[in-house]
Amino acid sequence: MTEVKLVKKEIVEQQLVAITCNCCATRFEVPESGGYEELANFHSFEVEGDYGSEYPQDLDRISFTLCSDCLQAFTATFKVKPTIEDCSGL
Repeated sequence: MTEVKLVKKEIVEQQLVAITCNCCATRFEVPESGGYEELANFHSFEVEGDYGSEYPQDLDRISFTLCSDCLQAFTATFKVKPTIEDCSGL
């Protein structure tokens, strides 16, 4: 014979509520229902220091977010243009 009982469990999940550009401080508050299209204008980066690197130092990690405008302005300062690749598959 198998005996069972109903157990109510609470599930806790992380939910993104806002995203902010580290450069210009533009903030987007994520609506609870839909409207996530604006998130496509924010780009998150992580840079990890290797052994012996000056910045970030050994195994330190820098995490930051840039809006599209700041990312474009930042990459425009590069002496060697970054590669932009169309990955849409079209």
